[in-house]
Amino acid sequence: MAHTIFILGTDPQQCKELKDILQGRIADEIVTSHGSDLPSVAESDTVIITSEEKNTGILYRRLLNRLEEQVHRAELLGDLIRLFSSSLQIDELLERVVTKSTDVLGDTSFIVLSSDTGQVKLEAAFSTDRDRLVKMLVTTVNLGSKALEGDILSEVLIRRQPVVIGNLPQTNLAPEMRSIVEKHSIMSLVAVPIQTKDAVLGAFISLATTHSKMFTGEDVVTASSLADFTAIALENAGLFSELQRSAITDSLTGVYNTRFFHEVLGRETARADRYSTSLSLLMIDIDTFKLVNDTFGHVVGNKVLTATARTLGHTVRNTDFVFRCGGDEFGVVLPGTDVDGARHVAENILHRVETSEILT
Repeated sequence: MAHTIFILGTDPQQCKELKDILQGRIADEIVTSHGSDLPSVAESDTVIITSEEKNTGILYRRLLNRLEEQVHRAELLGDLIRLFSSSLQIDELLERVVTKSTDVLGDTSFIVLSSDTGQVKLEAAFSTDRDRLVKMLVTTVNLGSKALEGDILSEVLIRRQPVVIGNLPQTNLAPEMRSIVEKHSIMSLVAVPIQTKDAVLGAFISLATTHSKMFTGEDVVTASSLADFTAIALENAGLFSELQRSAITDSLTGVYNTRFFHEVLGRETARADRYSTSLSLLMIDIDTFKLVNDTFGHVVGNKVLTATARTLGHTVRNTDFVFRCGGDEFGVVLPGTDVDGARHVAENILHRVETSEILT
């Protein structure tokens, strides 16, 4: 959509000076008007009224800075849309978010996520001054968990409200937060919840360490946009992980399924050939399982399958793979295991099954 900037004023020279300043910085059409006839202005257009005061240069500079901020914010949102439509892993995406946020907010940004138990974990951090960031993190670690607890994060994570503090040194803060602010000359802060409809996932925090940046309500809007995009990315990542897990997992027993069995067996066979290492495969079925189904029904049969799968998982190593290959058949892939080792694992499995109460 085409945008036009209209400069209105009674002094033609002032209008021309402002137009010359803006034309070198933005691509929108600029129209000046200093007569009695007002131009036709659309909703998407911008109107600037010039000042009659002598310090119009200051006014021009403020207007220009304001326009530049709006352009940067729009560019940031465009970059975020492209980021979240890419195939980046979630940790890399979070790093990109905090990095790009410093273009329009403070010079240091963090993303913290909260667990179901209420613990807060730092997931991403960036600063235009790397040394300051390192020192800030060291101070936070030395202060312990109290550095992350307090009214500010409680307001964001528990009450789900944004927090903006324009002048931190003049604000009543907890001792731990006061220590960080004074030691690292932090001047301003904005923190907003990263939340979905049902839960708060964490918080986005931006800090300004110079007097030139004092956060306002507009910065809260920008930070909230960042947090909303981040929440969507985190939610999608969780759904994607669940879909990935479902695609390779047997829905009844919770062990890997036949599809993943063939994939892993092919991969581990190629690896064993390449590095000349051992690889063993155990194929297991449940004796008289059909009789169990015919006598007690499929509900009991399913319980037997689930209990057997659980016993297999508890018997083998973390580096081994347990699969349900169909019906009452299970496969166990044992990387780095020779024939004697595989026989020992098979004997352990038999012993565990024989001594376990499959149905209680």
